[in-house]
Amino acid sequence: MSWRCWLIGLLLIGGLAIGAWAYGNRQPLRRQWAVYQVGAAKSYETAQERLAWFDEGPDPDARLGELVGKWGTGNRQFDLYLARYLGDPAASRRLRQAFSEHLSRWPVLLSHWAHYWAYRAPMGPDEQLASVVDYFDTLYTEAPDRRITWREVLDLQAVFYWVESSPRAVGLSPENWREHYRVWLETRPDELPSVARPETALPDLELRKSLDP
Repeated sequence: MSWRCWLIGLLLIGGLAIGAWAYGNRQPLRRQWAVYQVGAAKSYETAQERLAWFDEGPDPDARLGELVGKWGTGNRQFDLYLARYLGDPAASRRLRQAFSEHLSRWPVLLSHWAHYWAYRAPMGPDEQLASVVDYFDTLYTEAPDRRITWREVLDLQAVFYWVESSPRAVGLSPENWREHYRVWLETRPDELPSVARPETALPDLELRKSLDP
């Protein structure tokens, strides 16, 4: 058999191996491609369509894990699209939960979320901070059985960060928020801090290379 035949045979075997690997990993590859499409979208409206895909199909947990795991790794446009989508009525409870839990796994990202939260505050950040604190004070004292939503969890995580970079923001959930809030009240300052609206939607992000959860 000539060397050409050997070469063709090796190429065929290599092609089959690559094809088999791609087929076996088609779902992870599909998720990674979908994440790329979000970051590469030319407009927020296009990104919205891509983001909706992550709540569909038989594997939403894997899809959402892939999505939120990309946040804070250096693609600024992706980060902006996802952060904005979290406040969109179309965003699901599962997505907000996955994102909140991502912040708890990587507390260094809490400052980035709080920065964006202040930038997008409907009223001035100072007023927004006071309004959210008043809301939770009322819930804490007058609605003992009230569970909060994951969107409210994200608000409270930003508040905890702005008031004192509080570790109370880590591990927060609709079920345990009251205990976190009780502990926080013991150290809460008499006056809330002054928070200016940031000039940019997100701070400069460094690649998350060697941080431990």
